[in-house]
Amino acid sequence: MKRKGFRYRSGFPFGHADPTCTADRKGVRVGAGLEINSLAGKGIRGGAPDPGGSSSPVPFFSQARGFQRLWPLVEQNLECVFGSGKFSHGAQVAEWEKALSALTGARYAIAVNSGTDALVLLLRACGLRPGDEVLVPAYSFFATASSVVLAGGVPRFVDIDPATYAMDPGALAEAVTPACRFVMPVHLFHTMADMAAIGEVARAHGLTVVEDSAEAIGMRRGGRHAGLFGAGGVLSFFPSKTLGALGDAGAVLTDDPELACTVDALRHHGRAGHTLDNFPAIATQSSRPGMNSKMDDVQAAVLLAKSTTLEEDIARRAALAARYTERLRDIPGVLRLPRSTARPERDDRDVFYVYLIEAERRDDLVAHLDAHGIGTEVYYPVPLPRQPAFAGLGCRDRRFPHAEAAAGRAVALPLYPDLGTEEIDRVCEAVADFYVRQAARAPRAPAVPHTRRGTAEEVRGEAGDVSAAECTEAAGRAETVDTLPAAPDADDAAADGRDADDRAGIGAVGASHVPPVRVEFFPRKLFEADRKELIGLFREVALAPSQRFILGSRTEEFERVLRDSLGAPDVVLCGSGTSALELVLTAMEVGAGDEVVVPAFGCAPLAAAVVNVGGTPVFADIDPHTMVVDPDDVERRIGPRTVALMPAHMFSVMADMPRFTALARRHGLRLVEDSAVAQGAVLGSTPAGLWGDAGVFSFVQVKSCGMPGEGGAVVTRDSRLAARVRMLRNHGQDGRQRFVHHLVGRNSRFDEVQAAFQLHRFDGFPERLERRAWIADYYTERFAPLAGQGIVPPPAGRDGRCYYVYTLLVEERDALRAHLDRAGVATHVYYPLPLPEQAAFAPYAPVGEQWPRARAAAARALSLPVHHLLSDAEVEHVADSVCAFTAGR
Repeated sequence: MKRKGFRYRSGFPFGHADPTCTADRKGVRVGAGLEINSLAGKGIRGGAPDPGGSSSPVPFFSQARGFQRLWPLVEQNLECVFGSGKFSHGAQVAEWEKALSALTGARYAIAVNSGTDALVLLLRACGLRPGDEVLVPAYSFFATASSVVLAGGVPRFVDIDPATYAMDPGALAEAVTPACRFVMPVHLFHTMADMAAIGEVARAHGLTVVEDSAEAIGMRRGGRHAGLFGAGGVLSFFPSKTLGALGDAGAVLTDDPELACTVDALRHHGRAGHTLDNFPAIATQSSRPGMNSKMDDVQAAVLLAKSTTLEEDIARRAALAARYTERLRDIPGVLRLPRSTARPERDDRDVFYVYLIEAERRDDLVAHLDAHGIGTEVYYPVPLPRQPAFAGLGCRDRRFPHAEAAAGRAVALPLYPDLGTEEIDRVCEAVADFYVRQAARAPRAPAVPHTRRGTAEEVRGEAGDVSAAECTEAAGRAETVDTLPAAPDADDAAADGRDADDRAGIGAVGASHVPPVRVEFFPRKLFEADRKELIGLFREVALAPSQRFILGSRTEEFERVLRDSLGAPDVVLCGSGTSALELVLTAMEVGAGDEVVVPAFGCAPLAAAVVNVGGTPVFADIDPHTMVVDPDDVERRIGPRTVALMPAHMFSVMADMPRFTALARRHGLRLVEDSAVAQGAVLGSTPAGLWGDAGVFSFVQVKSCGMPGEGGAVVTRDSRLAARVRMLRNHGQDGRQRFVHHLVGRNSRFDEVQAAFQLHRFDGFPERLERRAWIADYYTERFAPLAGQGIVPPPAGRDGRCYYVYTLLVEERDALRAHLDRAGVATHVYYPLPLPEQAAFAPYAPVGEQWPRARAAAARALSLPVHHLLSDAEVEHVADSVCAFTAGR
């Protein structure tokens, strides 16, 4: 199938180069080799590596020295991001997809939010049905199996080959049942699964092969990159991976155009088609229930820079691994060292994401190394069938001897390009000291074969302190990227500065103001005033001693700031407003057979979040004036299977939360407040988000408290609910023991870079919100007399008002929109089709049911610019242009 925006050969973009990027890109290098996946471990058992001292700590992971060397290129890429004004799913992401396609040889590379999301999207795109069994290895990172559950399937565990830690083809053949439809081999640590043998089993039983190649960037067999042996594969760019971002990021690889189309739609709310315009994309109709799994452009900027040294980094990892092997091979107590299954003469390649050994008295060895300032990571202490989250799968009586042996003996030692050989030697000396000098203190355990690669892919923390000293730059294979043409910025008018009188309000607008050439709906220069500071914060986070890029101290501080501003007992930051809804519903244990009443008019996640947790959305009609869901119609639709109500605040108006609170209490239902657009709004004396059991916010760039990327928050007064959401956002871990998973959680975490951005800008939020409020008040005053002429503004006043966008109800909407376009005023049509009439949600709509007021709003709603960067002249021009439309009638 042909589709606009697709290229069917290597370099498929899912987007276009950014013509607004004015940074000089000549000479920018993109690594010609294949990619790697890097492993992120918490492992800050030790401080900053210092090549000058043998007693300095050796953290499990650090990328600071390499990042310091790459900073000029990263900074160039970030300048392009800020110049484009699109911070997720934008031009840098499109460029990264093309680069990734070239690096891996995949016809299609689709950038997503994380490796976990990539697995879920791939399984759903391949047609996984509820109840389908997916064969997975018993020893891997939790997401290998949790992704199956999140996609609606059932994981069926297979023991591993003790030599590779990958799925044992013999055990696979014995594990197949009639319910099995998929097999998911995992390439762990440093080598690949036996794809030839696994492929034979799959063909014999009619199984679809999907690869968890999250750690395997750069690995190949017979010249073919990992992830391309079946329907598709995934990559994780978690910070400690071989090729790591500064937060969560991932990708789906495939050669199948139909599969690529489906993943492309699913990652962006089920929206068919692809556009770089992030702003209206969420408003178009959904072809299938999707999710929000868009990669941030700031992460793509990092990956583009780091990919230029990928081949060099792979070679460095191999040299360090060889040094480990040389020094550790004769130490008693070291039971197994990694061994390669690659045959270079066949164009095979292994890549050392981590260096994993099996050791006697593993836990004692870890404590000994910790005491000597050496970081380690235990991958994985509990086999997947023994995880508390999978207790209900009936695996307790099944044995997985090789997986259990690896879980008891495997430990990963520090391995990353910033390490020096002297640091490797120090680690080896500490290992030898433990066994040679202390062996007599404890009986020797019997040797059990195993080597295991661990996907710390989406775990809470990273590694320890690092030195800012630069590494010696080695020459790597590279190629020059064509220089992007510089283009004049057509949007300066929307980002022009305002003097003190402008900032005071709208009242002083006079006829002397010159109308702008173009009034943007959302400005590209949204963060221009803070551009220098934000790029500086990015570097600060990247080089910070903690080397923690996800759910770190900045995230905790931003949660505290939000709690204080709201008076909320609990705030839990997460990956997006969409995932915040899913986290809340999951924490409430909404699932199969449960119904949740949602508005018939609104954003796709209102319904998709319910579907994605296994529930059924029930659509209620809206108030014809405010366009928020009507409490009377909601009550009419409550039935015996209803478990929750989910009103949403729309555009400029909060839902009638006092009535919904009473309604939920009367019927014994949970109340979820979709306050994604309403941060800063207050109804009565209660802030948006705190009326029900839980509320959610979205921080996507165009929201009132937006930021340069994806992010969201759950706010609640229910401490138990908050604790569950906190676990669910991070793979069901409780924060006490890593890699022990109590719930089937998601990867929905907040990046430290974004937390730093928000902390920097948050003090200015009240002023920005007040500016929006003044603009909305002025519009309403000007438009109120037009109600009799077919243009109805939102209700006047500020109680229960939010200022995300300003939306009119217009009888001749298309004509007014064309008129405003000729006047240089950009507008937007949100939700041109009610949710139950969209293909994604029509199966949940009762036959013959009608939502006439939702349909009327879909046909009449027109949103005007209301962002805080509008000048008084622009505001008056917008109002004058709307009024002029009626004067000509």
